[in-house]
Amino acid sequence: MKLIPGISSLYTQYDGFLIDSWGVLQDGVDRFTAAAECLEILIKKSKKIILISNAARRVDEIRGELDKVGITDNLYTDIISSGEMTWFALKTRSIDTIRGPCGYYLGPTRSQTLCAGLDYRWTGNLAEADFVLNTGAPKGNPKNADHLKTTLIRMRDFHLPMICANPDQIAIRGGETGISAGAIARLYERLNGSPTTYFGKPGSEIFQSALKLLPNVQKSKVIMIGDGLATDIRGAQNIEIDSIFITSGIHKGELTISDRTSLSLCAQNYNASPTYVCDTLNW
Repeated sequence: MKLIPGISSLYTQYDGFLIDSWGVLQDGVDRFTAAAECLEILIKKSKKIILISNAARRVDEIRGELDKVGITDNLYTDIISSGEMTWFALKTRSIDTIRGPCGYYLGPTRSQTLCAGLDYRWTGNLAEADFVLNTGAPKGNPKNADHLKTTLIRMRDFHLPMICANPDQIAIRGGETGISAGAIARLYERLNGSPTTYFGKPGSEIFQSALKLLPNVQKSKVIMIGDGLATDIRGAQNIEIDSIFITSGIHKGELTISDRTSLSLCAQNYNASPTYVCDTLNW
């Protein structure tokens, strides 16, 4: 791992930038000014920027959310999201574990739009459901998934497969850390629930989809920038592209950028090997 002060020290080596949104560009409430300025400079230098997000929502909705916090569409080239991939898989009925037309939605109201435009019947009764669509905690910003354990046990007893539209375990919302859909899915697995299908990072499918949005950029000229070791960095590692680990995001409580030992131990703990390490996304 090489410590860098900002993107200006390496931008000439790359033409395509895959960049995580939450924790790198914004926190769901405010944008990070230095990150937005960095995007603007990269675009002016004719670099291609694909925002690659594990948000459990479709691309058009994410674009609107980003615009509200000041990450306008002139600051990036395109977006790919785990929510979009989930929606498409449900639309095309390409998920093998789903064997019936009735779904149970588990998640916050803001992500329930993921159910729109799909030929399924949605129920609030687990006994009627054929599968569960998990987009996160239904209410608030809980620190763990324990309050959902009773519901998850009922899902298990009904042998319901789970579709997880966001593999992230945690997210920082307005400076407060809480769980994401991935934490709920992991608890379901620990309870011996039926198979869970994940969409998003670190899976190779979302990275390959992102690369297709860069048709004129060689893979060796693409770099991933993210704050999640288990998702952003390991995913980049899996498809063999370089990466920059942003330390001020979800792992900030586990390390200090000046302490190379804590950086190495943290990366090893998540089986991730970033190419570069930077405190924040900045120029």
